Amino acid sequence: MSHKQEAFCPSAYGLKVCQHTASKAGSMRGRKSRHFISIFLTTTIGSGFFGSYKKMRKPYPHLLQTPEWGKAKVKALPFWKWYFFIKPQDGTEYTQYEIIDDLSKLESSVLILERKLGLGQRIHYIPRGPYVDWQNTKAVEDVLYFIKIFARKKSVLFTRFEPDIAKTLFDYDLVVERGFKPVRDHIQPQDTVCIPIQQSNQDLLSMFHKKHRYNIKLAEKRGLSVRTSTNPEDISVFYRLLQKTEQHHGGVLHIHPENYYRIIMGELAKNNMARLYIVEKEKQAISASLVVSYGNEAIYLFGASDYEFRRDMPNHLREWQSIQDARAAGRDFFDMWGATMRNDPTEGIKRYKLGFYPEIEQFAGTFDWSPQPLKYRTFTLLNKLRRKII
Repeated sequence: MSHKQEAFCPSAYGLKVCQHTASKAGSMRGRKSRHFISIFLTTTIGSGFFGSYKKMRKPYPHLLQTPEWGKAKVKALPFWKWYFFIKPQDGTEYTQYEIIDDLSKLESSVLILERKLGLGQRIHYIPRGPYVDWQNTKAVEDVLYFIKIFARKKSVLFTRFEPDIAKTLFDYDLVVERGFKPVRDHIQPQDTVCIPIQQSNQDLLSMFHKKHRYNIKLAEKRGLSVRTSTNPEDISVFYRLLQKTEQHHGGVLHIHPENYYRIIMGELAKNNMARLYIVEKEKQAISASLVVSYGNEAIYLFGASDYEFRRDMPNHLREWQSIQDARAAGRDFFDMWGATMRNDPTEGIKRYKLGFYPEIEQFAGTFDWSPQPLKYRTFTLLNKLRRKII
């Protein structure tokens, strides 16, 4: 490791476990969407592939807990700052770094995003982190202590973290006893569909719902093709489709400006961590997605399509190509990035994602801690009132 800046305290061990809590499809009869989703969510998945994965230790943090993400996020949204801290396995204190250059020496780490709120207030946000062995009480206590120490040093209003761990494996009592409060107001998806992809094409397709298999073949039959790009200028193609998607959904998606996606892709692509997938029909772009990768995961981060061409099934072909490419690159899992969405009242997005793998991963949730309790309560109350008015 290199690029040290400044040091603090605590200790931890680097482990991350993934737990899945939902459902396997039984016989998939019936065409009505409600029947389709109810089948997925009424039976329990057995030990299977993920039964062994739950016991595995990931030797790296989530992509949203990497310095590369911190740099990309701050460049795209300059009102944020980022700080990345590592506790090496040699037992030394938490130290600020700018890169991870030796994952084998990484015991625990945390990427902290900082944003000013005005009136001298600021917040800290830790997406999908911190990276720590959540089954190691001492390690968890140390990293939470460090997060609080750093928050006090920066005089933040509150710190929020959303850990990358299953709800069933998370020690809520330990975290609450350390002053962190579970809150409903989440930023990242609270669940996801994570597909095990190190299998043959035949085995992968057998996991898909039969309508998904049919739609992939239909898209190919209708002459659709998928091209990939790491050129940030191709984001303009993606963004045109994203605007159409936003219009179709009545403006509830709250998309970023085009340059946000261009910067995120460009910065991550420099490190081979992002790729754009564009589905074309007769050379016209009709669907696109941005897939990011780190460690043994590929993540479907953003997607968009032209509703006019929905019957050509471009999204099914897009995901199928993304999954095959992720497998070829050595990834073990393809994360569909959220199953239950705020902007999906009819659960069409959930049904679509479950069609690739009928299992939902529930995350532990969102947690806040504030060194200024009175100001924090006032802030949360005003925030609730603002949302009601809007």
